[in-house]
Amino acid sequence: MDLTIVGDVVVSGWPRPTGNLSRPGDSAFDLLRAGDLTIGNLEVPLTDRGQRAEKLVAMRAPVSGASELAGFGFGLVSLAMNHALDYGVEGMRDTVRALDSAGVLHAGFGESVTEANRARVVSVRDTTLAFFSFCCALPLGFNATADKAGIAAIRVRQSFEFDSGFMDETPGTPPFVHSSAHEPDVRTAEALIRETKQRNDFVAVALHWGVPFPYLPTSQGPLAEYQQPLARRLIDAGADIIIGHHPHCLHPVEFYKHGLILYSTGNFVFDWCDGWGPGSMVAAEETHLSAPYRPALLAGPWFESAVFRVGLAKGAPTLRLEPIELDSDSQPIMPRPEVAASILARFAAACRDLGLPLVVDDDGLVRRDDANHLAGADTAR
Repeated sequence: MDLTIVGDVVVSGWPRPTGNLSRPGDSAFDLLRAGDLTIGNLEVPLTDRGQRAEKLVAMRAPVSGASELAGFGFGLVSLAMNHALDYGVEGMRDTVRALDSAGVLHAGFGESVTEANRARVVSVRDTTLAFFSFCCALPLGFNATADKAGIAAIRVRQSFEFDSGFMDETPGTPPFVHSSAHEPDVRTAEALIRETKQRNDFVAVALHWGVPFPYLPTSQGPLAEYQQPLARRLIDAGADIIIGHHPHCLHPVEFYKHGLILYSTGNFVFDWCDGWGPGSMVAAEETHLSAPYRPALLAGPWFESAVFRVGLAKGAPTLRLEPIELDSDSQPIMPRPEVAASILARFAAACRDLGLPLVVDDDGLVRRDDANHLAGADTAR
């Protein structure tokens, strides 16, 4: 089964760049049409009603976005994300109805926690893929419960560590943030994956998690502390691929045992919409900001991304990255050659910095560096 995977998607019916993939600047939407199934993270509810949530960034886009997704080639989207209930449960119900009408499959939202946690099964020829969607970047009250609609959640516990002597010497230094996935939620996810894997060929898990790039101290690295242990446990439970999003930039990938972990798949398309635009950012800061943070996302890493080509078969998955750029309106375009090369180079460097034994070829093929991996294992013994 060949998957085409992209990161965050916001569609509002904007005029799109056109092209035939022959020159830098041509639209990259045609990249979605390769493979058996295209998967993305729908980063916005599709609705024209509901009460705005009291949060800094609350977004919504027209229900017509569902047919636009189908037209681009999306077959499956994750819904468990931090903007799902920006306009309440009714807003997400509108989203589900619109996606169903357009023939775009989805997972991660439900009228109860049982429904929200349910996998969506997709069949391609004689092969089945079961798809879960969970959110760790969870606004208060967004998670589904036994008697309340919402999204599927794996909650995260946090604590803060600081060295008072060091902070006296370097005032303003942020504390180190320790984080761990909430054990009951992890066990629930593991049980669901184990059970589902018995009935299906492959299992994919979308995780909305991690820290957007402006807010994570360099000293803590690209990943929050809970991410790698959680991903590996879900692979151990039977997942074949973890698809991460929320940081709005590319993060490393990891081949772990039989599985593949995509820690962050970046952005694919991000239209201006209700609640997301220069004017709305100012209004949000004036009326909803309750912490000393600003929406500082629109910077270099935001505009550099990739399309992930994943092959699932018996044995380890395969992976190839096709770099893309986002233009000034956050529309996906084919990159200039030097930008494509720099995206792959920075991605490879990030994998090395995390200690992952990977090689990234010039054509975007990502493979295990078995020689270094085995050498490291011998040294450890």
